[in-house]
Amino acid sequence: MMSKPEKNIPETKPHVDEDLDSLFLASDDELLNGSPDEQAALWFTRQHSQRITPKQRQAFKVWIENDVNRQAYQDIAGIWRQCDALPRPTITTVEKKKRAPWRPMIHTTAALCLLTVLYLPYSHLPALLMDNMTLATSHSPKEMTLADGSKVYLDRNTQVRVAYVQEERRLWLDKGQAYFKVKSNPYRPFYVHADTRLIKVVGTEFEVSHYDNNQVNIAVHEGIVEVKATPKSSPAYLYAGYQATSTLASDSLVISSVKIDSVGSWRFGQLHFFERPLNEVITKLKPYLDINVQISSPEIAKMKVSGVANINDAKNFITAIPLILPVNVVFTDKNNALIINK
Repeated sequence: MMSKPEKNIPETKPHVDEDLDSLFLASDDELLNGSPDEQAALWFTRQHSQRITPKQRQAFKVWIENDVNRQAYQDIAGIWRQCDALPRPTITTVEKKKRAPWRPMIHTTAALCLLTVLYLPYSHLPALLMDNMTLATSHSPKEMTLADGSKVYLDRNTQVRVAYVQEERRLWLDKGQAYFKVKSNPYRPFYVHADTRLIKVVGTEFEVSHYDNNQVNIAVHEGIVEVKATPKSSPAYLYAGYQATSTLASDSLVISSVKIDSVGSWRFGQLHFFERPLNEVITKLKPYLDINVQISSPEIAKMKVSGVANINDAKNFITAIPLILPVNVVFTDKNNALIINK
């Protein structure tokens, strides 16, 4: 179902206990009268505590718009990264006892059984015994709990490789899109690779989309993430309500705002669009379409679209576009559609 853009669209906000909200705001807000460094330290702590309230999140968006504040925040983040790089105590390895010859067979059988279960739709089984594995979906989404307690939600036709070691957690999004709820651990950072792009977090919620045209999109629902377009690029920081888009043709990131409620909305069977360019809408709908959709001109591609698409009937959203935009959708055959001016 689609709707025409409204000037004032009420934003749905989750219920928050007002007394608890006021307590969090009053407990340390006096620090916000201090120097930019003190303020940055407070906001950094709040972001990584994962207990930031809606009022504080809105206040942070206003605060970070100031250039001096943004620089102070990035300096704090840089100090945090340097702390992460400090050497940690070496753990003495204990020589393992020799295994009986029949144990490898048991382990192989157990692994095969687990891999079979992983391909069941909507599996919620914890992968507590495997730190290195491949997660994949075909026509149904899936939710998995990783060994550290982090959760990953895989959309349809998605593949993620997991490689956990003692000092860091790394995942590779080979294709599709995934939503991550990362368990906070400042001493064991969480990385997501998508081709040359690298996303680093400690504890947050965000989604990464890896499209067929090698475009990658990162959107943050809660917390903060560090994004690099290439290993040698300078990092960019995304906060809740912001997204970054990258193409392999460029080593830069295009950063823009996004409705928080729309981040990962595909987990609930919908895609939310608010004043998004038509070409971006088509790209996000492509994994759910059984037809190929082309846009006839750059002017049409830039037209803004608002609405809600049911991912189980994405074709209906395409055919309804002429109701809100001055365009026509022409089917050249049953598998191809072209969007042209009226």
